[in-house]
Amino acid sequence: MKSLLFIVITTVLLLFTQNVESISLDIHLQLDQPTFNLAVHYNQMVNKLAPHNQVFLGTESLPHITLYLTDFQDTQVSNIQQSVENVFPLLQQEANNCLVNLNFINVTGQYGMWNVELNQCLQSLSDIIVNNTYQFITPNQTIPDWVYSLPEPLRSEKIAMIQKYGSPNVFSQFQPHVTLAWDEVDNLVSVFNTINIQPTSFYSPAIGIGSVGPYGTVLDNKYGLFNFTTTL
Repeated sequence: MKSLLFIVITTVLLLFTQNVESISLDIHLQLDQPTFNLAVHYNQMVNKLAPHNQVFLGTESLPHITLYLTDFQDTQVSNIQQSVENVFPLLQQEANNCLVNLNFINVTGQYGMWNVELNQCLQSLSDIIVNNTYQFITPNQTIPDWVYSLPEPLRSEKIAMIQKYGSPNVFSQFQPHVTLAWDEVDNLVSVFNTINIQPTSFYSPAIGIGSVGPYGTVLDNKYGLFNFTTTL
């Protein structure tokens, strides 16, 4: 009898998990206007030299720095928004003194990314967001194939992160950046060497919660925009 009850409960839980409706959200730092304009300009330069690039900043998507990207339960969007609002004073305190340094270009696979120097305040911003919203993620998210190709112990660490947080890129694996390109045809190393992008720095004006597009792009701030200052 106990065995039958266990099977019934397990089946119900499995069906519930499978029927959870998901929404992909990116909780991210906004760029200030001069840096936003720079990212759009560099992306346009990339597109001239790499006609197969699939990232179109300023027209189809927004340049941003992801703090947490995962699939959430769509019934929990209001709780996610409320959770960010609840910790906003702490986020604001971190962000107002957080100089964001964009330095070199990192080409990894099909991606061309403007690397962001990882400092303590950026790590804290990501950690705060993850710790206060991960309870709303979609459970049992699929492990990407590329994770299985990683060496140990990194593979196991990222699998554990996905199982608990729905993302392989949080906490010790957080790597902030601004994506400028996704291109599986053109030689992005050659393209970025030609452009010769220069380092820059800025203070972020806001945290946004947006819809996720192809290749990890952010399409909007449809689900929230939390301003760190009254004048942006």
